[in-house]
Amino acid sequence: MAWRTAIFRRRVHPGLTVFLSLVLVTPIWAHSSLDRCEPKNGAVLKQAPPEIRMWFAEPIKTGLSTIEVRDAAGKQVDKHDLRADEKTPALVHLSLVAGLAPGSYTVTWSAVAQDLHVGKGHLTFRLLP
Repeated sequence: MAWRTAIFRRRVHPGLTVFLSLVLVTPIWAHSSLDRCEPKNGAVLKQAPPEIRMWFAEPIKTGLSTIEVRDAAGKQVDKHDLRADEKTPALVHLSLVAGLAPGSYTVTWSAVAQDLHVGKGHLTFRLLP
């Protein structure tokens, strides 16, 4: 019986450890996290940007993802036209309506990765008068 334990420790246990490590870590790599955004979180801007640009760790499914921009009163101020960049698939664009008033804006996002995992978050920016 002791020889079986020794074989398990030498051959099976290390292999099992590597296998479980890969299985458990791979889903973490597969999630699409936000790398950066323009405007940046907390940005204070002198003029309104024409669009929000968001770079994810991997391309997202734009048809299943949502990104919304709302003013301080809760009014949605984007054009509902979320789209992936043609040259950089991990970059998405969302146009903003013209003539944004000075004030605070919140960008709320729910991004569906290629493996269907969902990442969520929000950020803010402010327009000066």
